[in-house]
Amino acid sequence: MSVYSIGGAAAAQTQAASASNSALNVEDFLTLMTAQLQNLDPMGENSTDSSEYISQMAQFTMLEQLSTLAEGLNNLSLLSQQQISFSLVGKTVTVSDGNGDITGVVEKVRYRSGYAYPVIDGTEYPMSMVSEVGEE
Repeated sequence: MSVYSIGGAAAAQTQAASASNSALNVEDFLTLMTAQLQNLDPMGENSTDSSEYISQMAQFTMLEQLSTLAEGLNNLSLLSQQQISFSLVGKTVTVSDGNGDITGVVEKVRYRSGYAYPVIDGTEYPMSMVSEVGEE
């Protein structure tokens, strides 16, 4: 049976987590914190302050909330793009591709991997190529 100091257990688990995934998730953090708590020195000589654990948990919670916020903003961005692309159907648009400008009426919009592609004269174009929108 291997016995680790607080830092040793943390280093061993951190290395194992790094080997499988480059980022820690909530389960990894809780596993690491549990290992540290299990290996505390009962005499308190080498143990860390409990406020340090609370601080780490608060920081990790904030990071998790920021990640959730970023995911929500990404979803909002995709929904916004979807609404804009729906409004293009039946309108005349100008698309700037590498060969010049193409103007035509948007027949329909196709979606692949969450991105909209207006169809003009049977050809799909990314939304980023649309340079002008007008009435039919």
